Amino acid sequence: MAKRSHNIHDIFVRESFSDSGRAVAFFERFLPNSIISHLNLDTLTVLKETYINETLKEHFSDLVFEVSLKSDHSVKTDVALLFEHKSSPDRNVLFQIVYYMFAHWTKCISETKEPKPIIPVIYYQGKKNWSVGSLPDLFKNYPKEVKDYLPILNHIFIDLKAISEDQLLGMRNNLMKAAILAQQWRINPIKLKEDFERIFRLLPVEGSNRNFLDMVVVYALNVSEITEAQLGETIRSIPEPLKEKIMTTYTMLIERAKLEEKAEVIVSLFDEGFDVPKVAKIVKLPEEEVVRILTEKGRVK
Repeated sequence: MAKRSHNIHDIFVRESFSDSGRAVAFFERFLPNSIISHLNLDTLTVLKETYINETLKEHFSDLVFEVSLKSDHSVKTDVALLFEHKSSPDRNVLFQIVYYMFAHWTKCISETKEPKPIIPVIYYQGKKNWSVGSLPDLFKNYPKEVKDYLPILNHIFIDLKAISEDQLLGMRNNLMKAAILAQQWRINPIKLKEDFERIFRLLPVEGSNRNFLDMVVVYALNVSEITEAQLGETIRSIPEPLKEKIMTTYTMLIERAKLEEKAEVIVSLFDEGFDVPKVAKIVKLPEEEVVRILTEKGRVK
């Protein structure tokens, strides 16, 4: 299958939660009831502003949600969604969350705005088991009397691999079900065929969310190792318009992967001293395409 982009999971999760309808469908299912009972999720909006600096962008989903409390619609509660996009736990995640929260409150103070509470949500997509712990756990060598002065930080931890099938299928947004399934099944590749079929059956043939539907298909195909024969068997009973789109997307990704592989060969040959005509002959591409790739890779101007 196509070569995986380093940030493909982070990009896909950010897009999945950038729609308030999909985000609400997820939060109402997976936030603790003790929190849900206080939130009017019908008021949830996705904020565009951010308090994250360039250093932390790789750690945060850069998604912030604002939602009214049920008791008073004039009061707002920010929900910060953090996506851990690496395959292994991050021991610094609590430091990153604390940084985010205080950056937000400091900005509110500087702009004479009323600070709002933030509920940190850690969304974990890795394969390894991970217990986040608490801030004092990160200062094991210090006495309790010293650690008592550390900030109290509570958080909600959602482990993707711990979400059950019943929980997942209980969500009321089919596109979000498909998105979470696409992220979840890669933890258990043995279920590839079964989950692929379920993912594609959840996708609407028609609708107003065509861009995200396309993204689900691209993501599912991109992170898999599925062969063309396996894919053909999997989507055999899928409605024809969607089946055609899936196969077209698969072909596009295969061609893109081949081009990426050729690009690596082109750069390597050029760096070894081969001129453009010779490189073009070896990789069997037009010279103009070789020049374009070399320009894109910063080898020629």
